[in-house]
Amino acid sequence: MKQFLIIISILSVMAIGCSENNTTKLESTSSVVEKNTSLDSINSLIKEDPNNPDLYFERAKIYYSNRDLVSSMSDVGRSLKLDSSNADYYILLADLKLISKESRASRNALLKAYAINPNNIDVLLKLGELYMIVQDSKASFNYLNQALKIDVYNATAYRLKGFNYKYLGDTVNAISSFQTAVEQDPEDYDSYLQLGLLFAEGEHDLAIDYFNNALKVKPNSLEAFYAKGLYYQTTDRPREAIRVYNELLSKNNEYFDAWYNIGYIHLEILDKYDSAAYCFNQAIAFGPEKYFPAVYNRGLSREKSGDFKKAEDDYREALRLNPQYDLAARGLSRVLGE
Repeated sequence: MKQFLIIISILSVMAIGCSENNTTKLESTSSVVEKNTSLDSINSLIKEDPNNPDLYFERAKIYYSNRDLVSSMSDVGRSLKLDSSNADYYILLADLKLISKESRASRNALLKAYAINPNNIDVLLKLGELYMIVQDSKASFNYLNQALKIDVYNATAYRLKGFNYKYLGDTVNAISSFQTAVEQDPEDYDSYLQLGLLFAEGEHDLAIDYFNNALKVKPNSLEAFYAKGLYYQTTDRPREAIRVYNELLSKNNEYFDAWYNIGYIHLEILDKYDSAAYCFNQAIAFGPEKYFPAVYNRGLSREKSGDFKKAEDDYREALRLNPQYDLAARGLSRVLGE
């Protein structure tokens, strides 16, 4: 009985492998030293020239890169008090407000920057992106098209237009926009990934090429590996799917969706019930708390392999987590011979 095929969530982000984490820590330590040196230097300059708005802005950018958002916001405020006619100050303020989930304040800051300099590409792109996020495609297209009038080769503008078309359900124009984006920027990971997903919806094998291109740009992208594996799985190529999921797990052994889907393939397609039970066990260990379908499917795997006692335990646990779960109730009746 087919149960709960996991669907990809592109917004989910998982940790990368240990060896890469170690490298990142070393790079981060070096970077922090450089940033602290820069911060000491800018503090000295501010003491000498306390009414210079650019100095506060430079320090705000350092704080921003250090993830000290409160200090960054404070310094941007000082810059704007000293000079409210600089569009760059409002752009950083908009970024800070957006991170703080103050989308209206972010928009207002960008509109002030736009009023100062309506030809600022960064402002136009950020406005286009902000309106895209809130799914006001008309406003988003307006600003993105303005940006393209200034720079017809701007990959970001085409990518954001692609997202707008995707949200509108216009697959043809979405594909066209994302393809134009990668023509302008062959390193545009997001557009490759979106093209892969769009072609995957139509079960077209061009999806594989685009997922592979995304992985060339970001070799450790868990979401690209997962999307590629899921495409193989949904197009009835289970062994290819398992191979890709295993590549993903070699980078992050705690990726719940991959464990679950490998278990599903072993259970429903390959009839390898012990392997299925093992994978569902891993999914239970790393997955969402109280995710009862994984517990049920482990029980089903155990039932099919003849281990009725452990299957009974799993069905009871699934029912404890969800008393209305009819499949678990029926499974329990089967193993009890009722």
